[in-house]
Amino acid sequence: MDSQKLKYQGVHVDDRDDSSSSTDVEESLMGDEKQWHDVELNRPTRQTKRGKFVAALKSSRWMIDTSLLLIILALLVRDQWRKPAVEETDTWQFGQDMTGFGPRMSQKVTTFVRDESYGPNNTADFFTNETLNRWNDLMPIGMGFQWVNDTHKYHDLPTPIEWPDKTVFTTSATHQLHCLFAIVQTYSGLTSGHEIPDDHHWHMIHCFDYMRQAIMCSADMALEGLETTFPDHNGGSDGWDSKHVCRDWNQVKSYLESVRAYDDQQIY
Repeated sequence: MDSQKLKYQGVHVDDRDDSSSSTDVEESLMGDEKQWHDVELNRPTRQTKRGKFVAALKSSRWMIDTSLLLIILALLVRDQWRKPAVEETDTWQFGQDMTGFGPRMSQKVTTFVRDESYGPNNTADFFTNETLNRWNDLMPIGMGFQWVNDTHKYHDLPTPIEWPDKTVFTTSATHQLHCLFAIVQTYSGLTSGHEIPDDHHWHMIHCFDYMRQAIMCSADMALEGLETTFPDHNGGSDGWDSKHVCRDWNQVKSYLESVRAYDDQQIY
C-alpha cells in the first residue's frame, strides 16, 4: 500500500471537472465576442446619400414647418380679403327690412282657421262699427308709419314719404292689410249697395298688382288639404286646418308702435 502511494506521488492530478472546463471555454468565446462588439461600436459609420438627406431634413424640420404655416396663413388672409366681411344673405331674415333699420323678428307656427268676421257673408254687415273696429284693431298704433332717424346709417332706403318735420317710411305688412281692407270694402259696397270711396277704381287696380307681388314674394309653401266649408264641396282646398310658419304679429305690432311716426290707428 505504501509502495503504491509512493508510485503516484509525483503525478499531478487536476481536480477540475468537465463542467468547469466548459465554462472556461464559454468565457473565452464571450470575451472574443465582446471584443468584436466593441470593435464594431468604435468603427466609424459610413453615411449613405439617403442617410445624409434624412439627417439634413430632420435638422431643418422646424424651418419647413414654419414656412408651411406662413403659407397657410397667407392663403387664409388672401381669402378673407377676397370674401366680403359679411355675406348679405347671412344678414337677411325672410320678410325682414333689408336696410339695416328693422330688427329680426321671432317666428311661430300658426294654424289657419275660418273667421268671417272680417268679411261677413252678408256684405252689408261689413260697414258696421263692429266689423270696422276689428279691422282697425289689426293695425298697430301709427299704422306702420315709422320715423327713421340718422338715415345715413342705413342702405337701400326707398324715397321717404313727405312729412314736414320727419323722415318717414311705411311698412309692407300694414300696407298689405290696408289694401286687403280696401278690396273687401269695395266688394262689400258693390254687392250691398253701400257707398264706396270715389277712388275705388284706381285704388283696386293698384291693390290687385301690389297684393299679387306680395303673395309671390312671401311664397308660403305650407301644405293645405281638402276643403270642408265650400257650399258646393268642389274637392278643392279652403286652407283651413293648415299649419304655417308665421311672424309673431303681436311682436310686430309692438315694434312698429315703438318706432311710430304718429299715433293714429285707422285702416281706412
